[in-house]
Amino acid sequence: MHRVSLPLLVYNHLFPSPRPTDPASFAIHLTRNLVPEVRIETAIFYGTLDTIEARYPGLDYSHPPHRMRLGRFQWHRRLFRAFDELGLTKDEIASLCRWEGTKWARERYEKDEGVIVRDTTGDDIPMWVEPPREQTTQTTPRPQTTLESDAEFDDEEVDEMEEDSQNNQMGEEDDEGESDDEVESVGFALNQRLIAAAAAGGAASGVVMDEEFERWLKEAAERGTLADPDVRVGPPPAFTGRSTTASVPGEAHPGTFAEI
Repeated sequence: MHRVSLPLLVYNHLFPSPRPTDPASFAIHLTRNLVPEVRIETAIFYGTLDTIEARYPGLDYSHPPHRMRLGRFQWHRRLFRAFDELGLTKDEIASLCRWEGTKWARERYEKDEGVIVRDTTGDDIPMWVEPPREQTTQTTPRPQTTLESDAEFDDEEVDEMEEDSQNNQMGEEDDEGESDDEVESVGFALNQRLIAAAAAGGAASGVVMDEEFERWLKEAAERGTLADPDVRVGPPPAFTGRSTTASVPGEAHPGTFAEI
């Protein structure tokens, strides 16, 4: 069994059911469709055909950049798709693509003329120069002990401030407590003296406590001025002697309340 030739294999893949308008063979397809697209691409890429490079561009159908340039055209795009679907190797593609403008045509010209066609495609592209690396400045890390000492110092200051605040608050509370105790003690002593003086004045001197004095004692007991709960605010005992019309205890018996 003989192997099918590459041109026939590619043609059958491109035209599985040829129509009357389709080319009858791969050679006719090459002349009618592929070569005109190569000439158009060469004219677009180089501008004119005055140079040897433009007449022999050396297009490699296995080279991705060349495929990209020719893939803009309809028949070359279908041709590259057939290469991929058939799984052709680079050597098989090179043995098939032997027409105008291909790598095969340039190599043949160089061999016949004994010259090397220089490729000027990348002349306008400058050489890559790696940019200088940025120099990073190294900073000396702060010692951890300093941070710890600062933290301890701050904690000590906070503790001292809290302790001073608590001491001040306790001192104020003590002062308030002492002042309240002093006022309470003075009021209690004053009430005791009033009660004793009233009792002594009424019993010894025979002074009769009138209604105004009794009302004063009752109001004082209700207001809490007299702290002694045993003070009697009821009707006064019947004392003998002269009555008085004074409205305050000091005027009722001057000799007794003058001591307060």
